[in-house]
Amino acid sequence: MNTEKSKSTLVVVDYCRNCSKNLNPNAAFCDQCGGKIIKNRITTKNLLEDFNDRFLSIDGAFPKTFIALYRNPEDVIGGYINGVRKKYMSAFGYFALSLSIAGIYVFILREYFMDSIFENISSETIQNQDKAQLDFVKQLTTGINEYQALLSILSIPILAFISRIVFWNYKQFNYLEHVVIYLYAFSHINLTVYILAILTIWSPSIYIFFSFVGTIGYVIYLCYVLKRLYGLNFKKLILKTSLFALIGSLFFFIISIIVGIIMFKMGMFDELIENIKTANQAKT
Repeated sequence: MNTEKSKSTLVVVDYCRNCSKNLNPNAAFCDQCGGKIIKNRITTKNLLEDFNDRFLSIDGAFPKTFIALYRNPEDVIGGYINGVRKKYMSAFGYFALSLSIAGIYVFILREYFMDSIFENISSETIQNQDKAQLDFVKQLTTGINEYQALLSILSIPILAFISRIVFWNYKQFNYLEHVVIYLYAFSHINLTVYILAILTIWSPSIYIFFSFVGTIGYVIYLCYVLKRLYGLNFKKLILKTSLFALIGSLFFFIISIIVGIIMFKMGMFDELIENIKTANQAKT
């Protein structure tokens, strides 16, 4: 019969709690399902170790992945597509980590710095109509930040679809493999931008500068990744980037119209419209 004894912090385990297979006395992992055998009772240390193993991989995989995605993105992304699973963090693990850092950033921005940043943008000479528009931008920014995780999740399949269209004459990667490309690339630039944002958010002027640079960084890094993965020369890179921008702009225009209609139906423009009317009446 399987038994389990507790002795201080040590738990005697003679079968796998994941698949119920009998274990060798000194087994560290189950040879049936590969699950790690937990022999210590729960402590702060092993909770942090479990969090690290599942999400951060600070023991080597995360820093190795982060650096390699700048130096040799084709090694990380192409390796994962070709079956490499242990050398670097997985695509979904890296994406989950980027969402976690984004959540921390959004919390810090919303709770401590949102007002000061918009106060820095505004001035005493701002007109009422401009003030109404600025308030609307603030509300829109807050809304985007609130749904940042959802927007990121939705962006990946859209970017992958556009990329598959742009590279229709290349058979190297299918649609799902393009999803993997953008899970890594989108997550990587997000991690970089959000870490820089958290470090500079104390200064509105520096924060705004890095936000602007970050927007350009998205485009440059995606071009860099695609160039390395497909081995594009400069002429082909410009052609594919221009086509991507054209198709992406069309998608953005259509999505913006749909979102705008939804926002209008929800009454999100009512306050802005009323403030503009009030400002125009005051002028006359």
